Formats: sequence, C-alpha cells, structure tokens
Amino acid sequence: MKQLAILLNDFNFECIGTAQTDDENVICESLKRFGAIIGNIEDEREKMLTLADKHIIESLEDFRKKQIGGVKENKKKFDKKTEKFCQSQERFLNMSTKKPENTIQEVSNITYSNQA
Repeated sequence: MKQLAILLNDFNFECIGTAQTDDENVICESLKRFGAIIGNIEDEREKMLTLADKHIIESLEDFRKKQIGGVKENKKKFDKKTEKFCQSQERFLNMSTKKPENTIQEVSNITYSNQA
C-alpha cells in the first residue's frame, strides 16, 4: 500500500498538447490527495503494529519464557523425584519378608529420605 501511495503522489497525465485541461488537473490533485491519505493510513498502521508488538507480543513472550518455562522445569524435577520415590516403594514391596529386619529398615529409611 505504501508503494501505491507513492505512485499516486507522483501521478501526472502526459499531455498531448501544451497544457493539461482543467479536468486533468482536478484528477491529478485528487489522486495526490488520495495518495497522501493512503500514506498517512499506512504510517499509522505501522505505528499501531509496532506498539501492539511492543506492549502485547513482547509481554506475552516474556511471560511464556519466565513463567511457563519455570513451571515446566519444576514439573520435570517433580516427575524425577516421583519416579525415584515409586522405584523405592517398588523395591521395598518386592522385598521378601524372610530378609533380616535391618535390611528392611535400611530400605524404609531410603524411601523416607527420598520423600524429603
């Protein structure tokens, strides 16, 4: 659209005779005004998009990086700890009751220390 505005501003009839007619002059002036209006609209549109990007898009990207990224990291840590805890529980549950009491106590201590 910016290019159209430039073309309209620079528009000029080529004369067959020595001078342009009144109608040709009116048309040229109208096209120049129209081109100027389109140029102004394009300038304002660019300003609006720049401000929208600055205030909305950048804020959303910052939120996504800081807030959501932190939550994802915490979830990964939680999943790892949960997996370790579940493995400890499985080892404890799979132990034979015939094992000595101190072995069961060791596994129990490991399980509880993983919870903390």
